[in-house]
Amino acid sequence: MEFKTPRPGRSLARGQPHGYHYEVSFNIPLAQPTRIGSRTFRWGRRTYVMGILNVTPDSFSGDGLGGDIGAAIAQAERMAAEGADIIDVGGESTRPGAPEVSAAEEISRVVPVIERLKAAIDLPVSIDSYKAEVAEAAVTAGASLLNDVWGLKRDARLADVAARRGLPIVISSSQRDAPAADIMTAVLDSLRWAIGRAAEAGVARENIILDPGFGFGKTVEQNVEALRRLDELRAFGRPVLLGTSRKSTIGKVLGDAPPQERLFGTVATTAIGIMNGADIVRVHDVKENVQAARMADAVARGVTVYLGLGSNLGDRKRNLALAAEAVSRDLHVNQLSPVYETEPWNVAPQPRFLNMAIEAQTTLSPSDLLDYVKNLERMLGRAAAGPGQPRVIDIDILLYGDQVLDTPALTLPHPRLAQRAFNLVPLNDLDPELKHPATGRTAAEMLSALGQIRGVAPYPENTPD
Repeated sequence: MEFKTPRPGRSLARGQPHGYHYEVSFNIPLAQPTRIGSRTFRWGRRTYVMGILNVTPDSFSGDGLGGDIGAAIAQAERMAAEGADIIDVGGESTRPGAPEVSAAEEISRVVPVIERLKAAIDLPVSIDSYKAEVAEAAVTAGASLLNDVWGLKRDARLADVAARRGLPIVISSSQRDAPAADIMTAVLDSLRWAIGRAAEAGVARENIILDPGFGFGKTVEQNVEALRRLDELRAFGRPVLLGTSRKSTIGKVLGDAPPQERLFGTVATTAIGIMNGADIVRVHDVKENVQAARMADAVARGVTVYLGLGSNLGDRKRNLALAAEAVSRDLHVNQLSPVYETEPWNVAPQPRFLNMAIEAQTTLSPSDLLDYVKNLERMLGRAAAGPGQPRVIDIDILLYGDQVLDTPALTLPHPRLAQRAFNLVPLNDLDPELKHPATGRTAAEMLSALGQIRGVAPYPENTPD
């Protein structure tokens, strides 16, 4: 386990900036939450849906709205009502062979729409363009996400725009300029290069979203392979966007079906993509794909759970790292909290603890999850001991989705959660708006109710244990 460089944190008592805290890092890369407009996207909990709004006269899918701003706003409002999380506005067709348009023409198409959208809907708006000038104008008009189908190959200044404006950017892998025989090697190499270019420009890691570029310079077989192997992109530790909607590969697989007859094929790729790790799906038909995403999420992601980890015997850092790594192998870990050193709570004098929290997805039932964590504690060396005794590792189930449960073996949420600063401080770091399902209070509110927090301190980087 290593301790990363500090990042801005939150007050232990009030959820306000207090300086710095530290986070555990291990060999499973995690995608930190991303702020897009006024919303925080917490990757892993569910799939987000991006609705496509083409304001072009020549969209490949036949949905281009040209200069009809009223129709564009009506379509965006319909997508918002159907469950879209982002509206992606494009002013230039990306179909193969489509004529390029000037930056000025593209700006004239997208800016009036984005300006109207910001007043009409309460959703983040993204700009689908590879031109820095268009991105600048769109952001000034109200866009809060850049979507570059060329992965910085055509205009690397897009990374500078994202960095200067503090905005997230979707980076795609296109092979239109360099067809590849080994498609996944080409996709991974191009994304690795683009991530490096974005980082050099100063784009924050949490502001990089990856797209394999389904349909961009790939054969039918290569698109299918990229979809099948989508989970390989997760090695970068960034969220993954998948855009298959109505594309020609679907048409060809379905016997040359035209774009308007590719809905069911698109829905199938949405479900498969989510099973293989997609965090966002970019679609024309929002309602149907939202339903597919919710069903796929129920199967693939299961329930969001929060585990509290503690150790006050032996090498405490190593104990936490071993536990976190084991959990990551068996559950899908979304986030790790910083590590805190804490005074023992409500027990006889004993060594201080190191504590942290994990947010993860699981398909285990509450009772099976309890069996899992108890077996993991034993595997990591926890001996049988009475309540309040020192321990090599302690793993508590703090929250299991919205479940409220009271059995002799397990109580959910944890019955003493609202009293324990050593649990609430890490939970507040993971999500201040996380709600207690029984009381409705957020993590920040429960933490604030404890008043002045004592005996819980960020664990400094590289502290010997």
